[in-house]
Amino acid sequence: MQFNAKNIRKQAEENFEKTWIKTAKLLKVSGRSMYWKKTFGKKHPLHIQNEIFRKIFLSYGFDEVELPSIIPEQEVYKQYGPEAPLILDRVFYLAGLSRTELGISDEKKEQIKKIVPNFNKFEELSNFFRNYKKGQIEGDNFIEELVKRLKIKEYEATQIIEKVFPELKNLKKISTNLTLRSHMTASWFPLLSKMQRNNKLPLKLFSIGKRYRREQKQDMNHLYESTSASIVIMNEEITLDDGIDLTKKILKDLGFLKSKIIPKKTTSKYYALGMDLEVYVNFKGQELEIANLGFYSPVSLAKYKIWYPVLNLGFGVERVSMILHEINDIRKLVYPEIYNDGVA
Repeated sequence: MQFNAKNIRKQAEENFEKTWIKTAKLLKVSGRSMYWKKTFGKKHPLHIQNEIFRKIFLSYGFDEVELPSIIPEQEVYKQYGPEAPLILDRVFYLAGLSRTELGISDEKKEQIKKIVPNFNKFEELSNFFRNYKKGQIEGDNFIEELVKRLKIKEYEATQIIEKVFPELKNLKKISTNLTLRSHMTASWFPLLSKMQRNNKLPLKLFSIGKRYRREQKQDMNHLYESTSASIVIMNEEITLDDGIDLTKKILKDLGFLKSKIIPKKTTSKYYALGMDLEVYVNFKGQELEIANLGFYSPVSLAKYKIWYPVLNLGFGVERVSMILHEINDIRKLVYPEIYNDGVA
C-alpha cells in the first residue's frame, strides 16, 4: 500500500482534524502481514566504535558513568574563567515557551459552541488554563487532560485549541541559563567533586556521550553533534607521562601504531599551563587530531573543592571512526542514509 502524500498534505491543510481521522482508516489493524524471525540487523559504524572504546576502557579498569548533557552556564564560568564567554559563544542555550494567560471572551465562547454544541463548562475550562499556566499540566498531556476534564471528544479538543485559541501557536521563547554540553569536561568537574569524598584513589572513570556545538556551518568536518569518549583519572600521585603512556596503549588497541602527541600552542584555561596535549594520526597524508590529553588546572579544580590532580583524555569518536573506515566526510559516516545517495 502506498499513500497519496500529495493529496493527504492538501487535505490536511484544508482540515487537519478531518484528514487526521480519515487517514487512520488507511492503516490495517487485523491480520498478519509480517512474520518476525531472529535475524541480525546492520550496526551503525559510530556505535561499533563506541563499543570498541567501551571494551578498551573497561579493560584498563575504568568504571563507566553517565554524565548529564544539560549544563548551567555558571559551570562553564567556574571551569574556564576569563575564557568562558568565548566558550559560551559556541554553545546552544536552552529555551522554553512562555505559558500565556488564556482568557475566554464572549466571542470565544460562541466559537467553542460552534464546535461543541451546548457546551457550558467555561469555568472548568478557565481552571484548566490556569493549571496549565502554573505548570500543573504538561504540554504533551494537554489534549488528553482537556478531553478528560471537559468530557469532550478528542477532535473537539483539537479544534478548540486550533481555531479558538490560535495564540497558543505564537508563544514566545524564554531563554534559560541552561546549555547543551559542548565539552565533556563540563560534566566531569561536579561529579569528581562528589565522588572524591566516598571513593578510594585512584579514581578511574569513563563516559561516552554527545557534545553540542553551535558551528558556523555543518560540512564534511563539522556537525552540531559529535561524540566524545572521555576518561578521567584522579590520584594523589600521577604524571603527564602516565597519561601519555595510557594514550599510546589505547591508540595501539585502536589500531594506530604511529601517532604524535604534542603540546597545544594555546592552553585552554581549564587545563594547567603547558599541560594541554593534542594527539594526531596520519590519514591519507594529512595529520588529523583525534584526541586531547591534559591535567585539569588546579584553579578550576579548586573552585569545585577538588583536592587531587585530575588527568583527562578525550577521543573524538567520529574522527577515529572516519579514519578506521576510510571515510573523509563526517556526514557520510554519521548519516549515511541521507548523504551517501547524493540527495543532501
